[in-house]
Amino acid sequence: MTRRISIFLIVNLLLIILLYSIPKDGLNFDLCLYKMITGKECFNCGMTRAFLNVLHLDFVSAFNYNKNVIIVFPLTICIYLYSWYMYIFKRRKKDEREN
Repeated sequence: MTRRISIFLIVNLLLIILLYSIPKDGLNFDLCLYKMITGKECFNCGMTRAFLNVLHLDFVSAFNYNKNVIIVFPLTICIYLYSWYMYIFKRRKKDEREN
Protein backbone atom coordinates (compact mmCIF):
# COMPACT_ATOMS: atom_id res chain seq x y z
CA MET A 1 0.00 0.00 0.00
CA THR A 2 2.85 2.38 0.74
CA ARG A 3 4.18 1.75 -2.76
CA ARG A 4 0.81 2.62 -4.31
CA ILE A 5 0.53 5.82 -2.30
CA SER A 6 4.06 6.77 -3.39
CA ILE A 7 3.12 6.13 -7.02
CA PHE A 8 -0.02 8.24 -6.52
CA LEU A 9 1.98 11.17 -5.12
CA ILE A 10 4.70 11.02 -7.78
CA VAL A 11 2.30 10.71 -10.72
CA ASN A 12 0.09 13.53 -9.47
CA LEU A 13 3.01 15.83 -8.74
CA LEU A 14 4.33 15.28 -12.27
CA LEU A 15 0.86 15.76 -13.72
CA ILE A 16 0.34 19.04 -11.86
CA ILE A 17 3.75 20.32 -12.97
CA LEU A 18 3.02 19.33 -16.58
CA LEU A 19 -0.46 20.85 -16.65
CA TYR A 20 0.62 24.03 -14.87
CA SER A 21 3.45 24.52 -17.37
CA ILE A 22 0.95 24.70 -20.25
CA PRO A 23 -0.02 28.34 -20.87
CA LYS A 24 -3.53 29.05 -19.65
CA ASP A 25 -4.54 30.43 -23.03
CA GLY A 26 -4.19 26.87 -24.27
CA LEU A 27 -3.67 25.85 -27.84
CA ASN A 28 -3.72 28.31 -30.70
CA PHE A 29 -5.60 26.01 -33.06
CA ASP A 30 -8.93 24.18 -33.01
CA LEU A 31 -9.06 20.49 -32.24
CA CYS A 32 -12.84 20.21 -32.37
CA LEU A 33 -13.90 18.05 -35.31
CA TYR A 34 -17.49 19.25 -35.02
CA LYS A 35 -16.38 22.87 -35.37
CA MET A 36 -14.03 22.00 -38.25
CA ILE A 37 -16.83 20.24 -40.16
CA THR A 38 -19.84 22.45 -39.39
CA GLY A 39 -18.20 25.75 -38.50
CA LYS A 40 -20.32 25.92 -35.32
CA GLU A 41 -19.14 25.53 -31.77
CA CYS A 42 -20.18 22.40 -29.91
CA PHE A 43 -21.20 22.23 -26.24
CA ASN A 44 -17.63 21.31 -25.29
CA CYS A 45 -15.74 23.99 -27.22
CA GLY A 46 -13.35 25.87 -24.95
CA MET A 47 -13.34 23.17 -22.26
CA THR A 48 -9.59 22.51 -22.52
CA ARG A 49 -8.82 26.20 -22.09
CA ALA A 50 -11.38 26.39 -19.28
CA PHE A 51 -9.69 23.47 -17.46
CA LEU A 52 -6.29 25.11 -17.85
CA ASN A 53 -7.64 28.37 -16.47
CA VAL A 54 -9.15 26.58 -13.47
CA LEU A 55 -5.78 24.96 -12.83
CA HIS A 56 -4.22 28.44 -12.92
CA LEU A 57 -6.97 29.63 -10.54
CA ASP A 58 -8.42 32.03 -13.11
CA PHE A 59 -12.08 31.11 -12.63
CA VAL A 60 -13.57 34.07 -14.48
CA SER A 61 -11.70 33.26 -17.70
CA ALA A 62 -12.55 29.58 -17.28
CA PHE A 63 -16.24 30.43 -17.03
CA ASN A 64 -15.97 32.68 -20.09
CA TYR A 65 -14.41 29.91 -22.19
CA ASN A 66 -17.09 27.38 -21.29
CA LYS A 67 -19.79 27.70 -18.66
CA ASN A 68 -20.05 23.91 -18.29
CA VAL A 69 -16.67 23.90 -16.52
CA ILE A 70 -18.60 24.50 -13.28
CA ILE A 71 -20.04 20.99 -13.57
CA VAL A 72 -17.47 19.11 -15.63
CA PHE A 73 -14.29 20.05 -13.73
CA PRO A 74 -15.47 18.91 -10.26
CA LEU A 75 -16.88 15.70 -11.75
CA THR A 76 -13.60 15.04 -13.52
CA ILE A 77 -11.67 15.53 -10.28
CA CYS A 78 -14.07 13.21 -8.41
CA ILE A 79 -13.76 10.47 -11.02
CA TYR A 80 -9.99 10.88 -11.09
CA LEU A 81 -9.67 10.64 -7.30
CA TYR A 82 -12.10 7.72 -7.14
CA SER A 83 -10.03 5.78 -9.66
CA TRP A 84 -6.93 6.36 -7.52
CA TYR A 85 -8.87 5.32 -4.42
CA MET A 86 -9.84 2.09 -6.15
CA TYR A 87 -6.23 1.51 -7.18
CA ILE A 88 -4.79 2.12 -3.72
CA PHE A 89 -7.36 0.61 -1.37
CA LYS A 90 -9.66 -1.80 -3.21
CA ARG A 91 -6.94 -3.72 -4.98
CA ARG A 92 -5.23 -4.23 -1.64
CA LYS A 93 -8.25 -6.14 -0.35
CA LYS A 94 -8.20 -8.31 -3.46
CA ASP A 95 -4.48 -9.02 -2.97
CA GLU A 96 -5.09 -9.93 0.70
CA ARG A 97 -7.81 -12.42 -0.30
CA GLU A 98 -5.49 -14.16 -2.75
CA ASN A 99 -2.80 -14.73 -0.07
